[in-house]
Amino acid sequence: MLYCNQELRAEERTFEFGSIYQVSMGEYGRGRKLIALTCPNGTIVKNGMNNNITIGLTKSGKPRIIDREDDKNLFLLLSSKGQYTRRGNGTIMVPKKQIQNYAILARGNGADGDAGRIGHWACILLMINNLSEKNIVRIQKGGAGYGIPPYFLLIEKRVVFQCPENNLEEACEILGFELPNMEATSWINL
Repeated sequence: MLYCNQELRAEERTFEFGSIYQVSMGEYGRGRKLIALTCPNGTIVKNGMNNNITIGLTKSGKPRIIDREDDKNLFLLLSSKGQYTRRGNGTIMVPKKQIQNYAILARGNGADGDAGRIGHWACILLMINNLSEKNIVRIQKGGAGYGIPPYFLLIEKRVVFQCPENNLEEACEILGFELPNMEATSWINL
């Protein structure tokens, strides 16, 4: 199962050896890194939970998107791209005490200005290692300096709930999550 926080569509890319289809996040260039995941032609990764696709490996061991409905794993394909801005970089964070529950399979980023001198944002492919625990991810979109609040993903087993910051306390109470410590030192930037 693959959760994504934006819609992505497969695009054909041509190389010396032929053409393949990929979905991508991030950017290519100086101060930037592109995540490009090979996938079947016609793949659409919708915003939210995608029960019919998951992550497999290419022959070279890199992650790729495959069709599969009976997957027992949960993968998160996340981006913190927001507004082009000088004020507030996009970040993806997890509580320090839960860092062992996540495996980073691919990491990318985008940049505002020359090589990110104005701002930058992250994108990442994560696998949840421990689905028996209740996990939390904090996403701050780029442009936070303009008053854009973060939002949270509350993950229980293979279900992902998206919650804005102003509803976090209520959502944690309803879903039975421990309210995370909101101090910056309690979070790790992935």
